[in-house]
Amino acid sequence: MRQTRVLLTEDDTDQQRLLLRAIANGERPVSVSLASTAAEAIDLARCENFDCLVLDYNLPLCTAPELLREIEPLQPGVPVVVISASECQEVVINSIRGGVADFVPKHDALRGDMLWNRVQAAITNARAERCERRRINRRLKQLESSAHRDPLTKLCNRRGMELAMEARRAPGASAGDRRQTAAVFLIDLDHFKRVNDQLGHNAGDAVLRDAANVIRSACHDADIAARWGGEEFLVIRPSVSLVHAFAWAEQVRRRVEQEVRLPGTGEQQTASIGVDVVPSGQVTPGVLSRVDRAMYLAKDAGRNRVRTWCMVEAMDLAHEIGSIPGTSAHDRICLLVQRLRRRLGPTQLEHVGVHGTRVNRLVMDVAGVMFDDPEALADIALAAEFHDLGKVAIPESLLAMPRRLSAGERCFVDEHARFGADLFEAIGASPRAIRAVELHHRRFDATGTIEPQPPRPSEVLNACDALVTMLSDRPYARARPPEQAMAELRAERGRQFHPDVVDLLHALRDQHISRAA
Repeated sequence: MRQTRVLLTEDDTDQQRLLLRAIANGERPVSVSLASTAAEAIDLARCENFDCLVLDYNLPLCTAPELLREIEPLQPGVPVVVISASECQEVVINSIRGGVADFVPKHDALRGDMLWNRVQAAITNARAERCERRRINRRLKQLESSAHRDPLTKLCNRRGMELAMEARRAPGASAGDRRQTAAVFLIDLDHFKRVNDQLGHNAGDAVLRDAANVIRSACHDADIAARWGGEEFLVIRPSVSLVHAFAWAEQVRRRVEQEVRLPGTGEQQTASIGVDVVPSGQVTPGVLSRVDRAMYLAKDAGRNRVRTWCMVEAMDLAHEIGSIPGTSAHDRICLLVQRLRRRLGPTQLEHVGVHGTRVNRLVMDVAGVMFDDPEALADIALAAEFHDLGKVAIPESLLAMPRRLSAGERCFVDEHARFGADLFEAIGASPRAIRAVELHHRRFDATGTIEPQPPRPSEVLNACDALVTMLSDRPYARARPPEQAMAELRAERGRQFHPDVVDLLHALRDQHISRAA
């Protein structure tokens, strides 16, 4: 059995001996430490842990309540029994107000088991109070957690997320947290109102739960995920770059499309996602507004896709320039590139500059043979020169990566074709030019065509872009010799590239190689 540890503070030596006998006899499992002054009591309280403190009311230089104020931080929650030869009501009142568990007149304390029983009772009551406090604290935490958790999805609710964001911005946040960058995602389920209206709210609830499960399973311990409202989910997670953030968002988008089905129909549910990356301590309402706009840009672009704040900025500028009257689409795109120039890196500028010019020259050699409509040729020329316009919103660090890209990184780069088409549309380009940009990376064998049709503008652009790229130095590869580049192009004839375009490039190889170089 564990010994009960008691600190006895009494300045009178005879009284100390009698009180010690009243607490400890040979049969009791108790250990008593003795102190004659307040200083001795404080020193013992610093060094040892006690189950109960027995203090004489009147000590040299202080009273028991005064000593208790010094000892209580050293022995938190330990019960105190005060003894005194005085039964003055003021002594008793001061003791109780000072926070003692019990008061025992000294003549009673020296009788039989009286003091020991009172010490045991004080310890028992203190333990019961501690248990009750722990039970209450657990219940309060459960209630607090419930108050900050969405009952349907089991994610944080809006208030829980707001508190988490406030904690990140608080001055007490760790320096490590402040140095980190955080990715912010707003995930909105597409056409969700139609789910509720056509299939009922039970079906809508099932879709929300399934989507929340996808999001939760994609999150790590350091991430915060919340049901932000209706069919919107907000996620904040540490992220080293926009590239990693986009890859995570794309993974979630694909999993929602693959794993969330509408009850009773089996149809796919899709999601539109807005993304931004900021310093961890700067997740403010302004940032939430940015990811909200990015999410709506994804919806405007056709839903079931990911858009970033960088894309919003480029699109806003494209709409502004697109409204300028009396200018051609070519001039407006040139103005867009000029306005964006300061924020673009060398690789981005090369893609919308020298590379586009080279592709344009080669495309026009081929298109001049295959197309005779002047308007079609003008549209193809525009698409060829600025087919990489969407890369103004792809990070320079990713485009200049001196290695093979991961699947997530490749997915971000591949998005430039669709986003470039969106910019073309905002700038006021023709549908034919828009379509050519959007599809210029689509494989020929992905069209499902059994009998080859005459090449589309995008298919001309696809092969010419690939050839120019192979004949150029890239961060990840040196330029190939012309014969090797042509051999690789022919190896993909009828698969990646339209056979007629490959054949014409081969027939014109001497001319096009000089035009592409």
